[in-house]
Amino acid sequence: MRANLGPAVSLDFLDGYLFRLLQEIAGKHGLEDSGFQNYYGSRLTEKIGGLIEYEERLARYLLEGYPGHRVVHAGIGIGVLACALVCKGVTVAGVEYYPKRVASAHYLRAALIEIWPEIEARYEIIEGSYPDALIPRDKPAPPTSRFLRWRRAPKPPAAAPAPGPLTRGPWFNSNAILVFTNVASSWSDDKLASIIGSFPRFAEVLLDLRLFGAVRDTDRKCDDLFNRIAAIARSAEQLPELAIGSHFARFVFT
Repeated sequence: MRANLGPAVSLDFLDGYLFRLLQEIAGKHGLEDSGFQNYYGSRLTEKIGGLIEYEERLARYLLEGYPGHRVVHAGIGIGVLACALVCKGVTVAGVEYYPKRVASAHYLRAALIEIWPEIEARYEIIEGSYPDALIPRDKPAPPTSRFLRWRRAPKPPAAAPAPGPLTRGPWFNSNAILVFTNVASSWSDDKLASIIGSFPRFAEVLLDLRLFGAVRDTDRKCDDLFNRIAAIARSAEQLPELAIGSHFARFVFT
């Protein structure tokens, strides 16, 4: 019965369930070791919930507008948006470079798999920096993250699974949607150019113009970034209605 609950679970339920899981992680490891800091910690102290407004609205936007597409989420943090999507049937690859948040993301993923086992096949967490983390390697890199244990003991090694939607590769896929949300890290000019240069490999890209490699505190700076990406896109539009206070934009490449 549990395996049938995934696609039908509501975002309202997930909001509350994820909030409880955040409380468990923070209670066990603290805000600092969990990688929560103020961004996730405020959801607990202010009792906001597991999903904040823009994450819920973006989840609904993706679920309604992109049935059948894979989602590559660059900068997933601890993966609450990814969790909401995979529980509604979306295949997601999440990229995150901060090891403490990667560990918390695995904790959430494992907790969801306990209830909805089918999620395991459609949610993969990739530790590293976008876009380098998505480039196939000849040999798999050794794990660098400290995984937070969930309820079950580790299973014994099993035979390699048949190729599925998350194992075929490559990650750069003309049927995939690339998403950036709250990515306020300071990128160099070369890093920014490399990331923007990868966009045509995807069907579409959704990102917050204000929080993309830097914090842009004026409309003009956001417009400059929008025009820079729009110049290489097939079409582009800003989405001010997506969430109050956000500056999301959509760029189409196929």
